Amino acid sequence: MLMVFLVVDPSTGDLTHLWMRHAARTGLPKHGLADLDEETLQRGVADRLKRVAAKLDRGDQPKELADTVDRPDFQDPGEDPQYVPDRYGTPLERRDDTRTPLFDGEPTREQAEQGVLGDCGIIATLGALARHHPGAIRDSVREGEDGNYQVRLHEAKYSISNRRYQPTGRPTTLTVTPDLPVFDQRPDTPAFANSTSTGAAWAPILEKAVAGTDQTWNDERQDKATRIWNARGNPGEAPTGYVRLHQGSNEGDRAELLTQLTGRPAKVVEFPTGYDNQGRSAARQLRDEIVGHLSEDKPVLVGTRKLNENELALPKKLVDNHVYEVTEVDEQGSFHLRNPWNSRHPETMTVQEFKANTRPRYTTLE
Repeated sequence: MLMVFLVVDPSTGDLTHLWMRHAARTGLPKHGLADLDEETLQRGVADRLKRVAAKLDRGDQPKELADTVDRPDFQDPGEDPQYVPDRYGTPLERRDDTRTPLFDGEPTREQAEQGVLGDCGIIATLGALARHHPGAIRDSVREGEDGNYQVRLHEAKYSISNRRYQPTGRPTTLTVTPDLPVFDQRPDTPAFANSTSTGAAWAPILEKAVAGTDQTWNDERQDKATRIWNARGNPGEAPTGYVRLHQGSNEGDRAELLTQLTGRPAKVVEFPTGYDNQGRSAARQLRDEIVGHLSEDKPVLVGTRKLNENELALPKKLVDNHVYEVTEVDEQGSFHLRNPWNSRHPETMTVQEFKANTRPRYTTLE
């Protein structure tokens, strides 16, 4: 919004000085102001200011990012070959000459099911949004008459001062083709996010769109990704497409995705430590925080820790280095988590067990 402050002549209470500047730019008479009534003066200045404001507003509008996501990189050379799809196929096309619908009713978290790609954080985020904000999922993707899909995201950037991801105001529109990675032995089933068992195509299409967002990155962001990749001991340029997603996500990546899909700020929250000024323990604060977020329909996503030396598995059927959605904190204070595999969900756990087996931070909307 453009704010304009008019300084009125204190001796006369009129707009004489402002008019003189306006007249010099527009060619209107500088003298004979007595022949122009106050309404005419104000209207002339107002019209000029409106034109300036409109010009500034047009110049401030960020340009839309647009690209086509056709066949992002999907074969990770560092992965066991048995988990690497063979090719792109058309698993959304059914044998009865119909296509898997984009939506089967309202989006649900169960329709976001992880495949062999190591992107549990992406799928958990999609499922959590489908539960708390199904409209955001529905609004982000539509099927076109040409058979492709239009995915509309909000560009997100991290604000150091606000310590959160927030929308820049620039939309990103991706044209996503329906081809998806498949295994030769199962050509009717997507290798990554599943649509065959869920009956809806929105999750694999959004997963593909997220894989293709790096096509819109500028040089600075691409260079940053490569620096991080090299700092982890990997040679060459950072991977792109599905291969990038296969490397896993961190809490910030999931916050960025929440903002991209909802257009709302998202943040990473550190677990509380010590007692607060109300005398609540850190465990009680954490429980109350998450209960509050869920009651306000704010998704909560958390990652599990690594295995300790000589530790064979995490307790409560938790998978190490995996991302879960917190679906509920019940009246007894027990935590319920959802596995994006759509199976092998963890057992309920106390807040102490939750803290002991997860990384000490979570991702949510503001």
